[in-house]
Amino acid sequence: MEGSRPETSAAKASEEIIYTSVKFSQRPLPRAKAGQERRARCLRPATVSDLVVGFGILSIILAIALMWKMSDSHPHCPEQWVAYRGSCYSFSQEKKDWHSSQESCRAQGAHLLVISDTSEMDLFKSFQACSFWIGLRNSTGSGWVWEDGSISSGIKVFYNSPVQHCVVLMADGFHASSCEFHAPWICEKSLR
Repeated sequence: MEGSRPETSAAKASEEIIYTSVKFSQRPLPRAKAGQERRARCLRPATVSDLVVGFGILSIILAIALMWKMSDSHPHCPEQWVAYRGSCYSFSQEKKDWHSSQESCRAQGAHLLVISDTSEMDLFKSFQACSFWIGLRNSTGSGWVWEDGSISSGIKVFYNSPVQHCVVLMADGFHASSCEFHAPWICEKSLR
């Protein structure tokens, strides 16, 4: 038994918790003190000019981010189209008959121009040098109807032949023409 006793006390000693006390001196070592002084010089208080520069840089970054975000979220017209009052307009350079012009607009997700009010009509008349197909026609002989199905009211269409069923917009107003006549056209679609 006596021989087993030292083994038991050694086992107990290994299970005991040992505490150590570490004491630090109040005075830092000279080398550490020099490093702290260097850091203290770098961490000087900010001046008003530093704050202004920092705020200016932050403002520029925020403005760029906002413009980038707005350009993605605001509706816009495709290239070569003109934006006006919630719609995009395209003026063709080539000439086609009324039906081919209509198909060309549809292929671009648009329709021939539908004029909704006199200010819009005056705008389009003001910068035209020639005639353009628009989305107004009389296919049933019952009156002039816009491509969107609305009835034209208060619009005077000049015509001189019963075979003139499609309308071109000219500087002096609306003129009926044979739908087979070749003219440029104006497409319209909503901003996207």
